[in-house]
Amino acid sequence: MAFEREHRPAEPETEVLLAEPWPLDRAETRRKLEQDPALRVSAEVESLGSLRAVVRAVSPSAVVVAVDLLGGAGEAALADLVVPVLLIGGPEDSDRVARLLSSRVRGFVCRSGDAHELAGAVRAVAAGQASLPPAVAGKLLDTLVRDQPPPAVFDQLTQRERDVLQYISQGMTTAEIAAEMVVQTSTIKSHIYHLLQKLRVRDRTQAVALAYRSGIVHLPAQRFADGGDVRLTSA
Repeated sequence: MAFEREHRPAEPETEVLLAEPWPLDRAETRRKLEQDPALRVSAEVESLGSLRAVVRAVSPSAVVVAVDLLGGAGEAALADLVVPVLLIGGPEDSDRVARLLSSRVRGFVCRSGDAHELAGAVRAVAAGQASLPPAVAGKLLDTLVRDQPPPAVFDQLTQRERDVLQYISQGMTTAEIAAEMVVQTSTIKSHIYHLLQKLRVRDRTQAVALAYRSGIVHLPAQRFADGGDVRLTSA
């Protein structure tokens, strides 16, 4: 006698808790998440005051937290959670999100994204991975570069040489730097020669690249007539 195995719908693999202050936003986030049969929203909160207690009660795999729910104390509250956090907000939140990322805050997703994007970010964060849009990843990389201690070679530069390096990074010519610092062009040429020797680089371009990577200077966003972001000259 043949028996047919009963097919039952699979149980959701990932339990999600929503922490969003506005009912319409919570409803939309829930709607997107529950399009994925592997996800289930197990609880919702509208403030951080009850977040930790609800996390302990329902033991979710991940918590989706609205960026606009966070205040000064709210950021500290996230650090106390025992589950990974995915932040949700708008493109304007990317700067703040880059600062909030930690071993607990694992990712960010834009509210305007589709259901597939949101579900994928939740699954990644719940699995201990990170999920970041390119804009946030770029800002995070910039922050990491700036926060790295500069190589000891920069300690050899005098303050005047550092000033000259900053002016070079802004695309100024030797004559323009001399006028700015109220010295002779021959003095600026001497500073440039010595800073290149100390940094062990061949030319101005390499000096600026090294200084930028080390966080010594920051390239300006100003654009010049030739369409480039930075103008490096040898004049």
